[in-house]
Amino acid sequence: MHSSQERLWFEVSEEHLIHMSVECGDAFFVALVLMAHLRSQDISFTTPVSARLYYGVTEVLLPALRILSPNLPAISVVAETRDFHFTPTESGTALSLGVDSFHAIASSLDGPFPVTSLTLFNSGAFGDYGGDESRSLFWRTAENVAEAASEMGLPLILIDSNISEILQVSFVRTHSIRNLSFALLLPRLFSKFYYASGYPVSEFRLDASVVAATHYDLLMSKALCTETLEVMIAGLHDDRIDKIASISTFPPALHHLNVCVIAESNQFLDQSLSSVRNCSRCFKCVKTMVALDALGLLDSYSQVFDLVLYRSERTSNLGRILYDAMKLKSAHAMEIVSEGKNRPGFIPPQAYGYAAMRGFRNLLRKLQRDGRTPP
Repeated sequence: MHSSQERLWFEVSEEHLIHMSVECGDAFFVALVLMAHLRSQDISFTTPVSARLYYGVTEVLLPALRILSPNLPAISVVAETRDFHFTPTESGTALSLGVDSFHAIASSLDGPFPVTSLTLFNSGAFGDYGGDESRSLFWRTAENVAEAASEMGLPLILIDSNISEILQVSFVRTHSIRNLSFALLLPRLFSKFYYASGYPVSEFRLDASVVAATHYDLLMSKALCTETLEVMIAGLHDDRIDKIASISTFPPALHHLNVCVIAESNQFLDQSLSSVRNCSRCFKCVKTMVALDALGLLDSYSQVFDLVLYRSERTSNLGRILYDAMKLKSAHAMEIVSEGKNRPGFIPPQAYGYAAMRGFRNLLRKLQRDGRTPP
């Protein structure tokens, strides 16, 4: 049995308390309904929630979650609903310093709802299950995000929480629900909130085999709206290679892009011998650097990637991407290879050898795990 004494909390600086409402339980409602679903428990609330959000959660979110987890039963959700008549005016998004978040900001600037406020949430990206290490990573990242926000002249709102400790579930499977619960904590501030999805809408999927919530971000954006908050998906029709190309004309991205795996599991974190922000070794760094190389834009990112290291390992890096494209059918890797083939001589023959060797090593490891030896 789970303890009835668990307490979910969100923490913001005092200056942002004016954007909150103690009469409205929307943020807690979303997070705790997710918890109840995962625990197969009915739940009721004494604090009122937005009528539109209650509809979205009960009629859109929960039916979708049951499709994703058909073995979990339907739950009952009881809450008083209300139209709070908030009058927010700002457009926000979260800035993680990654490609998707920079693209969300840059693509909004020429539109009718330019981003006017930035956020960073400790919602699980720094550690699925929370704890001291993930919280430390959150605050370290916040320092870098604050530098980028200052360059853009945009206010930054940091929100800490123990949501990961409470939920105890994979962030990849639940990120959109978790992140949007944080946005709902500020009902007097945001009338629009851009959610930076990692996949274009052409990759939309909703079935029991789906592991990453990114496949159905669009559905979550419709589920988790209120009468005064519209959630909009940024990059709805953009492939990742297109996003990388587009942010390369956005100076803050050139100075602050950080795609590195921000987790203690990354053995290269903070191990770069140069002053760059990215480790330039993890799989996310390698994919982004090879994409920039394929686009002819790599030199523009010398402040954030170790280009000397990359060029010393360029052939093996290309081999990694070739393997991911040919064997794993990674959509992003295939985009990179397709872009690179537009540049004569971009992929040297040796890279194909590295790809083959990578495949052989993976096969050998699989045989050893299965207790077999290769012929």
